[in-house]
Amino acid sequence: MATAKDLKITDDKFDVIGIHDWPDVFKKIESKFIVKKNTNTRFNWWWDNLKSDRFSLEFPNDDAWKYLHLLIDKDEKVWFIVCDSSRDPSKYWLFEGFIEPIQQILGQLNAFEYYVVSKKYDWFLAENHHGYLIGLGSVKGKMLELKDSI
Repeated sequence: MATAKDLKITDDKFDVIGIHDWPDVFKKIESKFIVKKNTNTRFNWWWDNLKSDRFSLEFPNDDAWKYLHLLIDKDEKVWFIVCDSSRDPSKYWLFEGFIEPIQQILGQLNAFEYYVVSKKYDWFLAENHHGYLIGLGSVKGKMLELKDSI
């Protein structure tokens, strides 16, 4: 949120979700996109436990965030989930916002794993620490188009 404030991004464009609201969102995301092998399937390894029918693009410079606006409608409010797995993988945050402010924020921070998910749970994107952008659901068609243009 400090980065959003520094960038003068207003709460109606990007905001944190309260601790009482995020468990329901996480449960919905997990039921739609994640294979829960057991209760130890951790949030920060969601990208490694995705349901089938996924599509991946490699970004060797860990800069997939620069292309998100080509995959996500600028007027669609999305879930944005971050984890600083290099410092403390048990800590994660849930935000909601539009993709352009999210890209501005990602451009100011060091590389970390994140997820962008449709609030209708139609699609799911993950950028992992291996330089891959992984998509499930309706975003896969746009990812195929992106692959042909980069």
